Amino acid sequence: MNLTLQYIGKVLEQPDWNFPAHRHQHFSELIFVTKGEGVVTIAGERYAVQEGDLLVYNKGVMHEEYSSQNNPLALYYSGILHPAMEMLIPLECCPVMKTKEHKNTIQSLFDLLFEEAQHKRDQYQQATQQLLAVLVVWVHRLNKENTTLNKVRDAESLAIGIKEYLDIHYLRHLTLQDIATEFHLNPYYISHVFHRKYNDSPINYILNRRMAEARQLLVSTKLKISVIAHLLGYENANYFTILFTRLMTESPSQYRKRELRERINL
Repeated sequence: MNLTLQYIGKVLEQPDWNFPAHRHQHFSELIFVTKGEGVVTIAGERYAVQEGDLLVYNKGVMHEEYSSQNNPLALYYSGILHPAMEMLIPLECCPVMKTKEHKNTIQSLFDLLFEEAQHKRDQYQQATQQLLAVLVVWVHRLNKENTTLNKVRDAESLAIGIKEYLDIHYLRHLTLQDIATEFHLNPYYISHVFHRKYNDSPINYILNRRMAEARQLLVSTKLKISVIAHLLGYENANYFTILFTRLMTESPSQYRKRELRERINL
């Protein structure tokens, strides 16, 4: 694999420990949490981390760490040069992995790696290379396990999260790129995951959400159509009327008259 250990160190349960946002252009980092909990931000995404988590910071990716004051982090951190590989894991994969029943194995590898680097005994460089090779194999195994176990659940959770975001921000003129930027994912994946869950596109969902609000306002208030259009983010009332008519097959005024005629208010 042609791996080289650049450095290895420990953080030992320091309540106020944090490391501001930074990146490494030429090597990646592996972090193993041995105790405690904290929050890390990787490529703009926040993750809660705890004992047994293995973190992968690909080279060039921004990251920062913050320890919990009540349950401070203890961890190993290591810098790895890997010229034969562009990334340790693909960028679309989750950089925080649960080691679960493999926790002791991963901890033993870091313990040995730290010991070899610390004492620099005869042939320690070969030893660190071999230990790194085993560790990277475990990174790939855990990445595969985590991806397989969480793929469906994570996609569904993401779709629900997108819907919640749209329900809050449906009055904004969002583009698919805006939504993708908010979730730090590409627009195609956002659209794919949302459609698989709700059989609709995010942008069409926003439109239908606005029209549902419009129907509610038309029958529950006496507001002018131009005012309703403005409340829903449409500066041009005629454009709002065209959209409403296209979706509801009748104009806002026709809808209001029909609904009020059929509705019994107490």
